[in-house]
Amino acid sequence: MTEMNTILTQLEAASHAGTLKRYEKIGETKPYYGVPMGAISGIAKAYKNRLDLFAPLWQTGVLEAQYLAIQIAKNKPDQLTLEDLENCLDEQVSVNVLDKLASIILSKRKDSRDWEETLLAQKPAIFQRLGWFLRAKYFAGNSASNQEIEETLDHIHQHLQTADPLIQWTMNQCLVEIAVAYPNYLEQGLAIGQELAVYADMKVPKGCTSAYAPDWIEALLRRK
Repeated sequence: MTEMNTILTQLEAASHAGTLKRYEKIGETKPYYGVPMGAISGIAKAYKNRLDLFAPLWQTGVLEAQYLAIQIAKNKPDQLTLEDLENCLDEQVSVNVLDKLASIILSKRKDSRDWEETLLAQKPAIFQRLGWFLRAKYFAGNSASNQEIEETLDHIHQHLQTADPLIQWTMNQCLVEIAVAYPNYLEQGLAIGQELAVYADMKVPKGCTSAYAPDWIEALLRRK
């Protein structure tokens, strides 16, 4: 049995009925085994920093194998090749997996701003979604110029309400990050959120925070 077959067997053996049911309910991208994230993290410990496994795991197309690839590489994101990462950017891949790739790998790389620009220049909504996530992370770093902030707020003001739902989520996140990280733009961020009212009617479980920008901003400020 090859090492890749061994890993896939480990993942399949960790399948959990509750996770399978949840994936079926949300219409998660197939194929998947239904492995909880905690179990994937546990398996990843045995293959820590094995960057040679990243591409083969991703190419299986199995949801959990792709999550595992990200976990294995998370401590050395800059050592992944551009080719490996470009091959990950496929519209057929789960949105949740690509979100994780952006969060754990792309945002931690030294060239994250290059990835931001590259992704925002792509036509598919899923890639623009990732680009806006990286832009939000950049603004959260509290190093943006006033011009960058003002141009971005103007763009959000014009496009957030009508953006594709995939893009809307991370564009809204960018609005929130700006308002929280830059006190001089807090009032403007709140005003844009109130005016556009995106996610204003979102129903959230007790104890969770709505994605409605004014609520999200206030929740983050309370934690500061």
